[in-house]
Amino acid sequence: RYYANPLTPIYSAYKFGKTRLKSGPVEVAVIGEDAAIPAADIDRELVIMVLGETARADRFSLNGYERETNPELAQQGVISFTDVSSCGTSTAISVPCMFDIYDQADFSSDKSVATENALDVLTHAGVNILWRDNNSDSKGVADRIAFQDFRSPEVNPVCDEECRDVGMLAGLADFIDGQDDGDILIVLHQMGSHGPAYYRRYPDAFRVFVPSCDTNELDSCSEEEIGNTYDNTILYTDHFLGQVIEFLRDYDDRFETVMLYASDHGESLGESGLYLHGLPYWLAPDAQTRVPVILWFGRNYYDVDGDAVRRLKDEPLSHDNLFHTLLGVFEVHTGVYDGSKDILQKSRDLRQTGP
Repeated sequence: RYYANPLTPIYSAYKFGKTRLKSGPVEVAVIGEDAAIPAADIDRELVIMVLGETARADRFSLNGYERETNPELAQQGVISFTDVSSCGTSTAISVPCMFDIYDQADFSSDKSVATENALDVLTHAGVNILWRDNNSDSKGVADRIAFQDFRSPEVNPVCDEECRDVGMLAGLADFIDGQDDGDILIVLHQMGSHGPAYYRRYPDAFRVFVPSCDTNELDSCSEEEIGNTYDNTILYTDHFLGQVIEFLRDYDDRFETVMLYASDHGESLGESGLYLHGLPYWLAPDAQTRVPVILWFGRNYYDVDGDAVRRLKDEPLSHDNLFHTLLGVFEVHTGVYDGSKDILQKSRDLRQTGP
């Protein structure tokens, strides 16, 4: 999309001018200042949210894809939601929107920048939060919490031609052990399946589907080669998420543990002549707007019925559910929480009403 003429130069000039006209720092509106975790909730939560990059729901074998792209997650008892709509078709839109109180229909970048997000509300409730990033950045979401850039070998111990997502697990035990009280949320922002250099997104051991497209010049590869290479990125994401779950299992005796994975947007891989992402939302195909969302609960997580949650796995959901599901996972009480949008509360309501 960056090579489209004359639209890209015109849009870039407009965006630059709009930014330059803004004067002074943005005043951020506080929301959820009343947020609190009930005193009766004495069990501590440890939640890792993995923020995925450019993953398509229909390329997950958990969701019916014919290739085995999720061999590790298939053994972990996860719940994979098959019909989740993204907020946008680009990271710059979807990532802020995923944590935003505004629904997709009401979202704008200006409103998002000027309003606290779910991480701020959780901070008001006393949750300890750390954001680790192996992608570009948090797009402003983590501006007011602890942030660590994991894109260099100086901090990420798992690097070859680029630093790997699994390296973000290094040293997390020290952070967890350093929190003497309160719940803990760790956000891990993946490099994931970011294109067009899909071949760089995984180590050689995950070059399973071949022949692959070992270049970022997609027009020099066949659609089969591009698809194979992309599927290898999903296979590596599967491994990373499996490692996250194994990491959390070590804390099952001390915490109520949860993993939440959600991708920011999908990707076109040549269908109808389209590649990559970033089309206007109203024009974008499902490949760019249908994203995987996965939940895993440790054995001690309070008041969750896995069977009831699984009954929601094929129901239409969206990024709009994430703000309220995050608050619900930590059992936060606040006026900005809407239980009708919390996946866990929806499952409880379903359990009460029966089949």
